[in-house]
Amino acid sequence: MALVTEYENPATKETEILAVGRLSKLHGSDAAEFAMRVSNRFQCQGLGTEILKRLIDVGKNEKICSIYAYILADNLGMQRVCEKLDFKISPTAHATVLRAEIELSR
Repeated sequence: MALVTEYENPATKETEILAVGRLSKLHGSDAAEFAMRVSNRFQCQGLGTEILKRLIDVGKNEKICSIYAYILADNLGMQRVCEKLDFKISPTAHATVLRAEIELSR
């Protein structure tokens, strides 16, 4: 599942992609990985939070039991978005990478 946020620039009439979120179910599992990218000029406006909320809703509808992502340790913005939505952040074997995970109720 991929979610894309678009915007039509009124001055140029060009369509811009503001953000993309993806949820990928792991083959043979009831877990899914998410990835997300928000354009720099649209960060800190709630767009990432909204996309991740919708990916969580998709996961629940698809009977996913957990959603996770690997995040760079210096990506504090993504960590805040995940923590705001009750993801647990934990270290990995690589000092520069963290794992964010949320368990979904069945």
